[in-house]
Amino acid sequence: MKQSIKMLTLASIITTTASAVQAQDVDFSGDLRFGYAKFERDERNGSTTDDNQIRLRARAGLLWTINDTWSFKGRYAGRVHDSRNQGGFVHLFNAPTGGGPSVAAGETTLDEFFVRARYGKWDHRIGRFQSNNRLVGVAAKSFSRTNSTGFDVGWTDGLQSTYRSDHGLNYTAIVERNDKDGPSNVRRSPLGFDKSASRAGYYLSVDAADTKGLWAQRSVDITYIPSSLYDNGFSAGQPRDYLGITARLATQVNIHEQMILVSGFELAWAPETQTNAVANLTGLGDTGGNAWQVSLNLMDIKPGHSVGLVIGETDAGWLLSTDFPAGQSLAEFRYAWVPMSGHILETRIRERKDLSLLRNAVNKRAETDFYFRYSISL
Repeated sequence: MKQSIKMLTLASIITTTASAVQAQDVDFSGDLRFGYAKFERDERNGSTTDDNQIRLRARAGLLWTINDTWSFKGRYAGRVHDSRNQGGFVHLFNAPTGGGPSVAAGETTLDEFFVRARYGKWDHRIGRFQSNNRLVGVAAKSFSRTNSTGFDVGWTDGLQSTYRSDHGLNYTAIVERNDKDGPSNVRRSPLGFDKSASRAGYYLSVDAADTKGLWAQRSVDITYIPSSLYDNGFSAGQPRDYLGITARLATQVNIHEQMILVSGFELAWAPETQTNAVANLTGLGDTGGNAWQVSLNLMDIKPGHSVGLVIGETDAGWLLSTDFPAGQSLAEFRYAWVPMSGHILETRIRERKDLSLLRNAVNKRAETDFYFRYSISL
């Protein structure tokens, strides 16, 4: 009850502060997202579970523009469900519990707290910020970088630098801090961070800046986390470095009046993976490290109305995605309606299944979930 009151108070702050902030160099931003979610799951032990929740996420931030080069942004964020809320504030430099994608329901935190410097072709951020590199579409997803999906509150801690070149390419580098208790981004087991060398992860992407013609997106990125992969298990000794490479490509074609077909795919590969035994799979040798997704979208079927379909699979050795659990397939259909500027209504239905039967499991896990949500941005 106390957490619900806190979240309602935060929602009230978002809706009232915009008119109160009048300073010339300070800008207010905020958003509310509320909705209903339901899932049904066939568990690996043969049982079934189901649940439904009313959810709310609220965020309120202030941007202080110091001069043409320097600025600072801070944002307070939290989430709450209609039941089973935890409590407390997740402090700066602490990761979400267990290295998950989000603070728990009932918790709040600062999900942005960074200094920014922009000059010439350079853009730098240091602190806590949002970082995403998703395949474009109505249900945009990524194998490498996703913060704050759905009703989640997530972030990246570290340093980000982007260089916008004259030949139409943007180069982005991130040095990301990994806490010993868990990283700020999702990193799936058997990645671990007890070694000092794993405290920093490294990310480099090259993205085409021109998205006005046929090509809606062209992107390649690399993630490197030293001394983090316990390929023979956490008790087996020295971990190995983990490397993940992804590439995404999307096209856009006008097919009728304002309607646009956006289609794309993303591929991912990890050359070093854990053994099948560590992944709880049958067979000798190492797991696969591949992943793929395909996205088909009809944008503006009528003004403001769009639909999208995503299907994909990840081998058990791909360990970097928030959107795709390792060793599972995914199929998702989503509808989005933008009734006015700053407002969006979305519904989705998604199915996820284990690709392989785990050792000692009775069934492959299969889950179907549905949500309805409405988002307001200020």
